[in-house]
Amino acid sequence: MPKQARLSGIKSYRCYTLKEAAALVGVSPRTIRNWIRDGLQLLDASYPPLIRGDDLRAHINAQREGRKVKTGLCEFYCLRCRACRGPAGAMADYEITGNKAMLTAICDVCETLMCKPVSLTSLSAIRAKLDLTIKRDELAL
Repeated sequence: MPKQARLSGIKSYRCYTLKEAAALVGVSPRTIRNWIRDGLQLLDASYPPLIRGDDLRAHINAQREGRKVKTGLCEFYCLRCRACRGPAGAMADYEITGNKAMLTAICDVCETLMCKPVSLTSLSAIRAKLDLTIKRDELAL
């Protein structure tokens, strides 16, 4: 089973049974039943239960949007806390490798190492809010 449901084969105005929808999306029929319990619309109360393709696609997209976490320029997503966190002591490392940059800090709550890619142009805005230690890759120079 894939880690994420596939959207590529779903036809918008076609109706699918539970088994057809599960095979098409790449999940188990039990997952489709759980989605129905969580709000996936059925066509009507007929048997077998039918699901419209556009409703299935909309439900999967809504689930994906619900899992996204927006972080600010000087905020990180902590994998241990599973939340948006600031760096401990407002300190971070800014490592430049070629034309890429990586911001690294320690979580303020659980002290886990957090990383996120940032653009080189955002250095001045980040420097205004955080105490930065800038490292450059010697091989890239």
